Amino acid sequence: MRARLLLAQVAAVLLLVSPATLAGKKTDVIYLRNGDRITGEFKEFTQGELALSTSELGTVRIKWNAIVRIESDKWLQIELSDGTRFFGTLPATENGMDRIIAVQTLKEERLPVSMDAVVRAEQIRPDESFWERLDGYGKFGINYTKASDVLSNNISFGGSLRTLNYLSSLTFDSVLTRKGDGVDTRRANLTGSYIWFRPNRWFYAGGLAAEQNDELGIDLRLTGSGGAGRFLLQSQRSEIYLVGGLAVTQEFTRSDSAGNSDDGSNLEALINFNWTFFKLYSPKSRVNFRAVLRPGITDTSRWRSNIGLNMRQELYFDDLFLDLDVYYDYDSKPPSGANAKDDYGLVTSLGYEF
Repeated sequence: MRARLLLAQVAAVLLLVSPATLAGKKTDVIYLRNGDRITGEFKEFTQGELALSTSELGTVRIKWNAIVRIESDKWLQIELSDGTRFFGTLPATENGMDRIIAVQTLKEERLPVSMDAVVRAEQIRPDESFWERLDGYGKFGINYTKASDVLSNNISFGGSLRTLNYLSSLTFDSVLTRKGDGVDTRRANLTGSYIWFRPNRWFYAGGLAAEQNDELGIDLRLTGSGGAGRFLLQSQRSEIYLVGGLAVTQEFTRSDSAGNSDDGSNLEALINFNWTFFKLYSPKSRVNFRAVLRPGITDTSRWRSNIGLNMRQELYFDDLFLDLDVYYDYDSKPPSGANAKDDYGLVTSLGYEF
């Protein structure tokens, strides 16, 4: 009920206030430690930098620790290190207190917040379409090893949408490996996920996935999962969360030499650990480590795991990046048509964020 009331209040404000008033006007004021003052439009704050659109300099990026005060009449979505989320404007603080922002919410409350506690912030504009709110990327890579005569190419793309109450995302990645003996193997994953933020860093999580892995004998595996999790750490530099839940899978497997297959459904426990480390300031870089353990419930003798490491380095061209991905998949009881119990690889690619 409270969530519906908040959404109604947000909608009322966005309908009553003219888009021309909230969007595009460069009326925000940034006060720096050295005494300078910059006027522009607050775009977003992430990884230790504030992106400010100015009339004369274009978009400039300012280190967060170089700022002492911010005044903005834009509606901002603000997230703190303790998991608290606000939606409001930033009027002038009383007595000009340094490193303190005053968040004025829809309820007309003015809440003092330490700038050191802010993890991320972005402007929410009423005239923005769904596609403008979407953060996405696409990447492609080719790798060839002459000694083993192995050629692999990969393609990946994804998008995410973050609001005050939820984070939804959709990703696809595919790796096709062609060996010298003419045998091709494919590993592909399509994953949709949804996180519903709750108080005190807690959240509910759900997901749907479809995957193929020739090495592990999987023609198609469909998975639906759900559970609860908690952010163990949220800061400008790092984010760690842990999820526990259940997953239901339906597998369509490759037949063995005798024509037998192991198609069937399974119920599994789900334990997901995810850690992301951010390098502050431009050019930005990010390291993400994820480990998923899936002990079998329907078949207690079977358990699966997925481990991945992604390292992303922003290049000096805007939004262009270089990626290195390492993955390892294990199945203690793979289908009878599988080539092995595990599958692993290293993938490099060039991509673009939008």
